[in-house]
Amino acid sequence: MSEFAGAEPRHLDATSVLTLFLLTGVVPTSLTFTAIGALGRPIILVSLAMFAWWLGHSIQRPFREQTGMQPMRWPVGAFVCVVAASYAAAMLRGLPGTEVSPADTALLRVAAWCGIFLVAHDGLSTWASLTAVLRRVVLTGTLMAMLGLAQFATKNSLLGWFVVPGMSGDGVGIDQRGGFVRAAGTASHPLEYGVVLCVTLPLAVAFGMADRDRGVVRRWFPAVLIGTASVLSVSRSALIAVAVAMLVLAASWTRRQRTIAGIGGVILMAAVYVAVPGMAGTLIGMFMGASQDPSIASRVNGADVAFAMAGRLPLLGRGFGTMLPTYAYLDNQYLGILVELGFVGLCTVIALFVTAIVLAWRGRRLAAAPLSSKLGAGLAAGISSAAVTFTFFDALSFPLSAAFMFLMLGVAGAYWRLVRTQALAPDGLASTTAPTTASFDSGRD
Repeated sequence: MSEFAGAEPRHLDATSVLTLFLLTGVVPTSLTFTAIGALGRPIILVSLAMFAWWLGHSIQRPFREQTGMQPMRWPVGAFVCVVAASYAAAMLRGLPGTEVSPADTALLRVAAWCGIFLVAHDGLSTWASLTAVLRRVVLTGTLMAMLGLAQFATKNSLLGWFVVPGMSGDGVGIDQRGGFVRAAGTASHPLEYGVVLCVTLPLAVAFGMADRDRGVVRRWFPAVLIGTASVLSVSRSALIAVAVAMLVLAASWTRRQRTIAGIGGVILMAAVYVAVPGMAGTLIGMFMGASQDPSIASRVNGADVAFAMAGRLPLLGRGFGTMLPTYAYLDNQYLGILVELGFVGLCTVIALFVTAIVLAWRGRRLAAAPLSSKLGAGLAAGISSAAVTFTFFDALSFPLSAAFMFLMLGVAGAYWRLVRTQALAPDGLASTTAPTTASFDSGRD
């Protein structure tokens, strides 16, 4: 025992907590602890625990030394205030009994998202911790892509064996389109699966281009795998989101890099055409025949319903979480926000995305190292693509897509703080630990 007498105690840090959060992605999001109800999904429970952990740390060791601007805090704080104000207005106005419980649950979901955001934003105080978390985000996307490709090949969800006592779900069935399986990984819907792919792909490409400490195969394998899974997702929305991500990312490249990327994309599409007969025709048909697609017609009709409902309570909406599926399917999160949180809420959500994208994009210009610069572009591209997916389905109603979105927003805030600290450091020296939150993350990664 004497050899450990002088050992320094190892504290739980943000990197470990965020890793635990990413591990909950292994559990199918369709499963929930029956006794808890709507909040019984593991990813939500872990996120609520993260909020409690951050709050406990803030009470014990307040951030008295915080200096400089923390731009991401303002839109997130505004979003929380709008949700609270809309909830209060709805309760004062009086809600039908069927909407009260969903409104209460929605408040706890917002607290869970804040937990993810705050742990990432305040806890990632070193480049080592931020890079470690982003590597694990890419690893999560890679594993999700591997499962999705296996589902595509076997035409089976491969999750029937996953049974946890006390948990129940809606089943593990799979959708098909054009004779091909629409993979979903562990997500409850292919579009939720697509959000994970479109967020992680630009980060995987960033590591592939600049992570020179690793071999070529090890660097590029995740990007190739996630890119292939995106093409074979048989999802028009996922393909559009991935295209947006790559266009934003390409804006940070040189002409030579764009040429190489274009050649790589052609090779990937040719490989899919040869390996999966009929896939090319299915993909083309999804876009050429979009005008006859019932899902497009449903979204158009949903817009008319949304504007009619929003016109009754235009400022703060009817209350977050009160737009029940029995009323209408909007399949557009922006329209859902307009109905539930009004024009003010819609503006705050747009501000969330715009602020994070601008900070990541500007931060890449201040970054001293090539990898940190590429990661900034990857963050901007991933958040841009996720913002696009909000127009295709009610993303905040799905636990995995909502959680990944707020994780990326928090990482973008941490990234901006680190590049600003580094840029303002004396003699241009890179700062390994941001002085504002040094005690929150031990930086052991």
